[in-house]
Parts: sequence; structure tokens; C-alpha cells
Amino acid sequence: MSLFEFVTVMVSMILALCLGHLLKGASFLAKTDRKTVHYAPYTLWSVVVLMAVVNHWWSLWDLHDVDWSYTSFLYILAAPVLVSFATGMMSPEQGVVGPIDLRQHYARIRRLFSAVMILYVLFMWFDGPLLAGQDPFGLVGALHVPMLAAFLVPGISAAKRANSIAASVVITILLGVMIARYSAS
Repeated sequence: MSLFEFVTVMVSMILALCLGHLLKGASFLAKTDRKTVHYAPYTLWSVVVLMAVVNHWWSLWDLHDVDWSYTSFLYILAAPVLVSFATGMMSPEQGVVGPIDLRQHYARIRRLFSAVMILYVLFMWFDGPLLAGQDPFGLVGALHVPMLAAFLVPGISAAKRANSIAASVVITILLGVMIARYSAS
């Protein structure tokens, strides 16, 4: 087993748990008999987190030639821990009795979600430049700027429209990155 494989096992496990948590939450919402108040920003940001997890895992290959150290391992571990925390925040409480109000749930977590995802984007932005010599302001690197701006929205605005637009912007950017970088791979 190479050091790259050893390092990415831990990252992959965390990302797999995130994916499982997201799917468990979505399947719970799909099958529950409880009255559910749906909310577009919650759903859109959940899609963003799902896409971030998938893109994060696939982008790990960019680091296959890194000369790994314990410090670089800790750095690369920070982003999956942050997205895992965001995943946990997005999941509604399943053991609580009564209706599920995703609008109220999102209102409770939106500021912390915003802060965590901003940190996540910053860690993801600079992992390639710090560890693999990539250009932080190349095409993919520069796309982190509008994502950071979009992730600021939940932290500063409770407006449904602003949050829906911001999440849609991030979805579009992530789709563009995935298509541009990985469709030929």
C-alpha cells in the first residue's frame, strides 16, 4: 500500500460516511409519515453538499504524487471533517416527534453552515497549491471565489430567494468543474 492510498483511506471513509448520512436523511424525508414543510434553500444546499462530497472524493487523485507527511495528512483531513460537520447539520432530527419544518431547521443552522462551508472551500482551494504545486488562480482555483461569495449568503441573509440563488450558483459551478475536469478522465 502506498502512502497516498494509506492517507486517502481515512479521507474516503469520512466522505463515504457523509454520503451515507446525506442519503439516510433524504430517504427519511422521502418515506416519513410526519407532516413535512419543505424549503427550497434547504434542498438546494443539501444538493451542494452532496456534490461537494462526490467532487472532493474524485479530486483526491490530483494529490497522488504528493510527498506525504503527517502535516500534509492533517491538512488534507480538515476539509472532509468540515464537510462531515456540514452534513450532520443539514440532517433533520429523526427521533423528534411532530412535524418536520425544514425552513425552521435551515434558519437554525444557516449561519454556522455558512461558516463551515466557507472554511471547507478555503481548505479545498489551497490543497492543490500547497501540496501539488497547482495554480491557486487557474481556472478551477479562480472558481473558488464565486463559491466563497455564494457561501457567504446563508450567513448574512435569511431571504429564501437569495439563498436559493446562491445555492444554484454553487451547483452550477460544481457541475461546470466536474464536466470540465473529469468528463475526459
